[in-house]
Amino acid sequence: MAKQIVITVPHSLGTEEVRSRLDRHTDWAKRRLEKDNIAIIIDDWQGNARGFAARALGQSVSGTLDIAEDTLRLTAALPLTLGLFSPVLEAAARHYASELLA
Repeated sequence: MAKQIVITVPHSLGTEEVRSRLDRHTDWAKRRLEKDNIAIIIDDWQGNARGFAARALGQSVSGTLDIAEDTLRLTAALPLTLGLFSPVLEAAARHYASELLA
């Protein structure tokens, strides 16, 4: 059974600035993850939402990034085996999102 994680990071940047920052860092993130043998596909923007999918070690994760005027929300579905590590994954995602928006 999959485990869903939801991370909400507040900001005061507005939607356009957050989107711009995400766009500027997307290539770096993909290259970094691919070095760790994590294949990632990032969809085009649909309004202020963007989907993604990642695969590593036979495990798949999919989710969305949603930008609001004052929050960035990441939602991801983790397979059962990764769901066991959800607290660690949530903490890492929150850390990197906060750094990006700082």
